[in-house]
Amino acid sequence: MTQKFPFDHFLKLDGLNDGQAVLKKADLPVSPVIIEQTLKGISIPQPKLASEFSPEELKTITEALLEHIKSLVNPNKFHAYFGNTFTVSAVGQDVVEFVVTTSFIKKMVETHYEETIKLALMEILGKRYELSILVLGSNSSMSSNEENILNTIKNDKKNESPKVNTFFIQDLAHTKDDLFKAVDSKVIEHMSSPSASQIDTQKTFSNFIVGPSNNIAHALAMAVAKDPGKTYPALYVYGNSGLGKTHLVHAIANCIQNNNLSARISITSANKFMNEMIQAMQGQKFSEFRQKYVEKTDVLIIDDIHELKNRTGTQDQFFHIFNELMERGKQLVFTSDKPPKEIDGIEDRIRTRLSSALPVEVQQPDLETRIAILKKKAIEKDIYLSDDVVNLIARCVKSNIRELEGCLIKLGAVTSILKVDIDLEVAKEHLNLNEELENQKHITIESISKTVCNYFKIPLGDLRGKSKTKEVALPRQVSMYLINKLIKPTLKDNGQYFGGRDHSTVLHAINTIKERIKTESLLAQQVLDIEKQL
Repeated sequence: MTQKFPFDHFLKLDGLNDGQAVLKKADLPVSPVIIEQTLKGISIPQPKLASEFSPEELKTITEALLEHIKSLVNPNKFHAYFGNTFTVSAVGQDVVEFVVTTSFIKKMVETHYEETIKLALMEILGKRYELSILVLGSNSSMSSNEENILNTIKNDKKNESPKVNTFFIQDLAHTKDDLFKAVDSKVIEHMSSPSASQIDTQKTFSNFIVGPSNNIAHALAMAVAKDPGKTYPALYVYGNSGLGKTHLVHAIANCIQNNNLSARISITSANKFMNEMIQAMQGQKFSEFRQKYVEKTDVLIIDDIHELKNRTGTQDQFFHIFNELMERGKQLVFTSDKPPKEIDGIEDRIRTRLSSALPVEVQQPDLETRIAILKKKAIEKDIYLSDDVVNLIARCVKSNIRELEGCLIKLGAVTSILKVDIDLEVAKEHLNLNEELENQKHITIESISKTVCNYFKIPLGDLRGKSKTKEVALPRQVSMYLINKLIKPTLKDNGQYFGGRDHSTVLHAINTIKERIKTESLLAQQVLDIEKQL
C-alpha cells in the first residue's frame, strides 16, 4: 500500500503543503492538527496490495483513469459512481486496487462498470488488470506494515478528539453538494435495480394501472393466470422498456401461486437462464438444470427473451425445454422489447416457437393513465403531490412508467433530504421540466382535427360536414374524444366545431371511443399514435 492515503480525493481538502492545510467552509481555516485528528477518525479498509507507486503517481493514474471513464459513461452516472467517490489506492503486478465511498457504489461498479474500467486501464497502463474494490469506512483490520499510514492512524486513535471529529464529519455531511448527491443516488438506485429471480410479491394485478395502452395485455395476462397451460399455453408480451411488462408477468406468477400453492413457478431472465446453464455444464450438473426447467416447472416465465440473440448453445437448450413444456401442457410466458420477427441473431426454429405464442403489445401510456399511475404510486410511497405537480410530470414525461416513478422517487428524496415541500416551482427545478414545458405545442380543437384528418387521410371539410359514412364517422368520433380529453371544452363547443352537432351526439362519440379502445387494440393504438403527434 502507498505511504499516503488520498483523503483529499474524497474529502476535497485543499492542498496539504508543508504541513499546512485549509478546509474552506465559510472561509474559516482549520488547523493541520484538526485535519490530522479528523483523518484518524475514518476507518480505512484493509489494503490487499503492496504498491511500488508513489502517492503522486497513484493520483496521476486516478485522474487519467477518471478522465477516460468520463468519456465512456453517462455524465449523471459518472457523477454518482466516480466523481469524488472512486480512487486508485494501489497497483500490483496483475491487480489494481480501488477504494470507493459506499457499499452501494462498490456493488454498482462491480455489476455494471467492471469491463469499462478494465478497458480504461488497458489504455492507460498498457495491460489488462483484474480489479479489487474496497469500501472507505469499512471495519477491516489494518496492514501489518508498521510504516503504513493506515497503521499510524490506528495506533494514534487513542489521541483523537471525538468532539472535533464529530464536528468535522457532520459539517462535511451537510454540504449542499452532498445533499444533492444523496437525492440523485436514491433515483439511480431505483432506476438501476436489477430484476429479481424470485417472484416480486409487490407486483400484482390489483396495483397494475390499466389504460388503453395496456388493457389487452392485462386481460390476456389475467386469463393466463386463472387457467395456466390451458387458455393461452404460451404468452408473448412485448413493448419498450419500462412500460410494465415485468409487472404483468410477476402479477401472473403471484395470482397462480395464490390460487395454487403447489404450482411450481420458475421466473428468470434470458441472461440468468444462460449463466445458469453455463454453470451447470461447467459443474457437470446439466441433468439437474434440465430437471429444474422441465420436470420441476409448471410455469416458466422468461423476461427479456430477446437477449438470447447470438447465443447458439442457450438457444438450443431453450428450444428443447420449450417443446417439452408445451408437450406436458405447461404454461410459458415471455417478455421482450420487440416481436419475434424483429429479433436479430436467433435461429428460425426459435423464431417459429416464439411466434407460436400469443403476442400482445404494451404501448406507451396515455396522459390519463400516466396521471393515474403517479397518483397511485404517490399514495403507496406516502408522498404528497398536488394535482398541478402530478399533471406537470404526466404531461412532460411520456416515454415510460419507470421514468415516471423515477420522478416520484426524486421528489420524495427532495422532501426527506432537503426538507422542502414540493410545489410546482420545486418540481420544475429538480426534475428539469421547464424546457419540456416551453417546447410543448399549443393544442387546439383545430390542431387535433387536422392531425386526425392527416392520420386517416380524409379532408377536414368532410370531418366537419354532414357525411355519415364509416370512413368519416370514426375519425369524427376520435376527434371529439381527443378534444374532450386534451382540451375539455363544453360539449356544446365541441359539437359546434363539427357542423353544430348537439351535445348528445358529442357525448355518444366520446363514450363510444372510450369503450371501444378498452377492447379493440388496433383502435387503441391509432388513438395513441394520433395523441403522440399532437
